[in-house]
Amino acid sequence: MKYACVFERQNSRHWYIVFWDPLKQKRVQRATSFTIDDPQGKRKAMEMAQERSKIASIDKEAGTNERWESWVEDFLDARYAGPTRLKTHVRMKAAWSQWSLFLAEQAVPIPRALTYNHVLSFIAWRTGQKRTVAKTLIKKNTALTDTKGMSVVMREAIRRGFATHSPCERLGIPRDPPAEKPAITDEEVAKIREALRTKPEWMSTCFEIAMHQGCRLSETSLPLSNVSLETNEIQFKAKGRNGEPHVFTTYLHEGIRPLIARLKASGRKTTCDLPVMAAKEWHFFFKEIGLAHLCFHCTRVSVVTRMARAGVPIAKAMRFVGHANLLVHKIYQRLAPEDLECAAAAVSFSSDGSPQNQGGGRATTTAYPM
Repeated sequence: MKYACVFERQNSRHWYIVFWDPLKQKRVQRATSFTIDDPQGKRKAMEMAQERSKIASIDKEAGTNERWESWVEDFLDARYAGPTRLKTHVRMKAAWSQWSLFLAEQAVPIPRALTYNHVLSFIAWRTGQKRTVAKTLIKKNTALTDTKGMSVVMREAIRRGFATHSPCERLGIPRDPPAEKPAITDEEVAKIREALRTKPEWMSTCFEIAMHQGCRLSETSLPLSNVSLETNEIQFKAKGRNGEPHVFTTYLHEGIRPLIARLKASGRKTTCDLPVMAAKEWHFFFKEIGLAHLCFHCTRVSVVTRMARAGVPIAKAMRFVGHANLLVHKIYQRLAPEDLECAAAAVSFSSDGSPQNQGGGRATTTAYPM
């Protein structure tokens, strides 16, 4: 390394680094986050100085076509083109906007200069930010999702010969468990319906479909040709494994027959047209009406829970909402202690120790094993 060292500055508790910048043909000074009283601070600062000098050398040798700004935006636009990938496109562009800010701040101009330490630093940097509207700190899962998006960019960089490996892969950092989504109570349903009277029609339409069918938000917007009032069938295109859609047909709930009939009579082609960030619209709606603990996916939790409380056989409940995995289906249940009264009654004994359930019949058991 031509020039890289660390030094102390008067009245500062942090180490400063000096490194040679071959582009500017001069030495550059920068403050670090490493403190002088940290036994490892000087070593870490020296490693940073050497890394900055190395990156600057790579930057000088690299062609302009390797720089992030020369190809990443166009690559994302091309990869996620088309109306069916619009949400993924928006999400990937949002992740890249954060990464581009971080890479500029860290002076990482090209893919070859990205290191594993940069990736770890990004996660810490991202979780230290606050959300624009909610003013809450960004969660680790969001930072990991952004990093997953960056891994797509790095794989493309490898294909183009701009890098030899991706430090974003197989980080081994576990995600935080998501907060448990509650079931919506009858009182909350009434409050939501009243508040939806003054909101756009698409919101009330997708809420009623989800509360009756237990489908996901994206699935509430479906062609009306997929709904048959004659056979009481409704067909959903749900998300499946490996990005492949999972199409399933289920029973049309009687509660939304009038809604479907009205929509068909109006000449509409789809039940409703969702905005690009529909989930965020619902987030603001629930916050506005004082139900910030809810999200739209609570409708699916509510449907599964209500079927469990009613003793619907688990196979039929899974078929109704399109769950293919038993473990996933059971996660959605929100049975309260009072819902288990029938289970307790099934194993009750008399004072002499004999089962109370006499008469040759089987004990009543819940259809949903815990």
